[in-house]
Amino acid sequence: MKWRPVESAALLRVACGLGLVGLALMVWSIVDRTVWPVLVALSVGQAVGTLSFLLYLVVVVRDLGVMTRLGRGPK
Repeated sequence: MKWRPVESAALLRVACGLGLVGLALMVWSIVDRTVWPVLVALSVGQAVGTLSFLLYLVVVVRDLGVMTRLGRGPK
């Protein structure tokens, strides 16, 4: 089985989905001010949001590498 890199568009969709999930958890902790929603938002919500941001950065760095190889990168 040969390993293929995931397309940037698919990574971007996953990053957007994870960002929305993290945002929903944060909003839930604001609406319901009991202990468990706040704990879930602070732990799971932050982890999901950070993973979303890291996936977005992977796409940006990958696209910068493509642009550099094509000769149209940042100067």
